Amino acid sequence: MPELDASEAEALTAVFGAGGVPVTVPKTATGRLYSGAGPLDVVTALLTLRDGLAPPTVNVTRVPDAYGLDLVVGRPRPVSGTAALVLARGHHGFNSAMVVRAPAPAEAIAGSGRKVAA
Repeated sequence: MPELDASEAEALTAVFGAGGVPVTVPKTATGRLYSGAGPLDVVTALLTLRDGLAPPTVNVTRVPDAYGLDLVVGRPRPVSGTAALVLARGHHGFNSAMVVRAPAPAEAIAGSGRKVAA
């Protein structure tokens, strides 16, 4: 569905600018997981925030220049940030987006008076 990939790339570059954020596609490593793809993408985003390392998009060597994406390919890439945008697109027009954030450091939580789980 290259036309849908192009639309998604256009939306990302409209929001973040060309090459504005690293992009990875976990589905390329697993194939279509149907209802499992969304949770996989969310967990991948959370682990990327925790570990500071974005997994590569496998089996892809080049993205059309017109897409303007900074696709992570070849090997994992160090990244920094406190939030990630997870996009999901499925059959029959299903689309969703979720922003996940890294947890606050334990010191910040401890200073706020909130309980910290051990």
